[in-house]
Amino acid sequence: MALDDQYFISPYQVMRPEYIRFFINGAEVKVLVNSLSIDDAIGERSTASFTVKTDTSVHFEQGQLVEIFGEDKGILYAGVIDKPTEKRIPGQDILMHNIQCKDQHYLADKRILAKAYEQQLAGTIIKNMIFEKLAEEGVTEGIIQDGPLVEEAVFNYVPVTRAIEAIAEKAGFIWYIDFDRKLYFVERSTFTAPWIVTGADIFHDPTVEHGNPKYRNSQYIKGGTDITDPQTEEFKGDGKRTAFTTGFKLAKVPTIRLNGQTQTVGIRGLDNGKQWYWSKGENTISQDTNATPIKDTDILSVTYQGEFSIVVISRNQDEITLRKNLEMNSGLNEDVEDEPQTTNREAAFQSASAKLKKYGVIGRRVKFRTRRRGLEAGQLAIINLPEHGLNNAEMLIESVSISDEAGMLFYEVSAVEGPEQGSWTRMFELMATRGEAFVIRENINEEEVLITLASFSKTWTAAETPNIFKEVYASNTLFPSTSLFPMFDFADRVKSVILYDSQGKELLRKVLTKQNGAETGSITSLSYIAPFEAIGQLSKVAWFGGMRGNIKVDEQPYNKTKTDMEAIQVEKIDTRSFAPATGTKKITPAYMQDLDDRVAALLAGSQ
Repeated sequence: MALDDQYFISPYQVMRPEYIRFFINGAEVKVLVNSLSIDDAIGERSTASFTVKTDTSVHFEQGQLVEIFGEDKGILYAGVIDKPTEKRIPGQDILMHNIQCKDQHYLADKRILAKAYEQQLAGTIIKNMIFEKLAEEGVTEGIIQDGPLVEEAVFNYVPVTRAIEAIAEKAGFIWYIDFDRKLYFVERSTFTAPWIVTGADIFHDPTVEHGNPKYRNSQYIKGGTDITDPQTEEFKGDGKRTAFTTGFKLAKVPTIRLNGQTQTVGIRGLDNGKQWYWSKGENTISQDTNATPIKDTDILSVTYQGEFSIVVISRNQDEITLRKNLEMNSGLNEDVEDEPQTTNREAAFQSASAKLKKYGVIGRRVKFRTRRRGLEAGQLAIINLPEHGLNNAEMLIESVSISDEAGMLFYEVSAVEGPEQGSWTRMFELMATRGEAFVIRENINEEEVLITLASFSKTWTAAETPNIFKEVYASNTLFPSTSLFPMFDFADRVKSVILYDSQGKELLRKVLTKQNGAETGSITSLSYIAPFEAIGQLSKVAWFGGMRGNIKVDEQPYNKTKTDMEAIQVEKIDTRSFAPATGTKKITPAYMQDLDDRVAALLAGSQ
């Protein structure tokens, strides 16, 4: 009800306290009929607004506590005044106050967090935020579930609300602070609605929407960085150069040797009296200004771990197959998110998986109106509306709006089968918090490199030779054979990658950038090909291993034209499909070489 329409007030236009009661800072107030509106949605602030009638001696302030109780005396809303507006009725000593409220999330909105977490459960991080920041605001733990392991979470002076939302998205959880200032961080299926929704509870006909505008079954995460495995590069001097460029930006302090002798290393601009200097995030090592530049007969060796840009992709194959059969096409629905704050591949995969879990369902949405109380945002409700194909469908209540009509409460409910889609308010809030400058460069920042992902895989059988997964152990029943070869040492299974040009000639040979699972039955090998490397038409890619790194273990076609404007992230997953042999003494090339050396020594000594 607009204030301009309320000049002639009768006592009957004020709500009767036996129906709905309103309290501001503990004092009961009179509220006009038809003025109440309460909105509650997942991931958004619950808001309330209503109009209070007072004499001219009463004024309200931002931050005052608000409590609203319903027809059954249960609490409908609790929060604080966000924006009070008052207007006097001409000729009368009466003020009409339009009161706009925000919920208890305000307590987290007003606190700033600057903290980094690593390798902690999501729930543990939330508990720490309560302890360090929110306990002082009177917030206590409600139900805090563990959730998944978070590889990393870095918050650089952000509101606590934003930090919790980031953790909740990664975990696929919902969170809220209730009327009693208890914080809940739970799976979406934790709370169930107190009653089953049927047509008997609904006023007028419900509406049912089919679809999900945020649907995707293939999720890219780009913009992050990871740290390479140790890299060793060698340089020769010319008697003039005092600075040398490494292939990757330095992430950790390097080990530098000159002609085999270890050198002292310091941070450029901070340390003094060192032989060489480095700086994190730069790809240059520099010699001390008082030192003599190294000559062309000198060999400078730099062992370091560098930073490289990453892109990962996660797919829901079941959903892809479903859409493929339905749409008669590839079935792929791809989405890309830019997450430059991600600092390793594991965290990027975790983020991609969470987004697929949240948005990888087409789903349905139903909206209906009821007088029956009990449904709240965040509950999992059973909805039985057979005429709409909803046969005891399990749906998440994404929002509930409460209003009064002649003092009677009505509930507008929206429930979804897929992800909640958010509102315009939510969208504008996200836009406002980005703080980005208006510099347009289509989906890539000035300092970024375009990275294309090349994914390969191989499932190994026991019969293949050479076989990186076959294990050989000394035993009384093992004898020399033309078909018996030493096993690959775990560290030698896959060591480098080679790219070939269109003529089949070697274009680039590169040591693996990073590897996981070398001692397991599933090895992930990652190679970062920089923009200035392997430029031209590519035809195939091969992987090499072995003690000396000269055994080709796999080769696959790879047709691509590589330019100097892009990098390639070559990812290979090798999977073992058989059970390996067991034993205590491994028959490896190093072991066989040792036997040869011993035999040679015995023969030499006998002559």
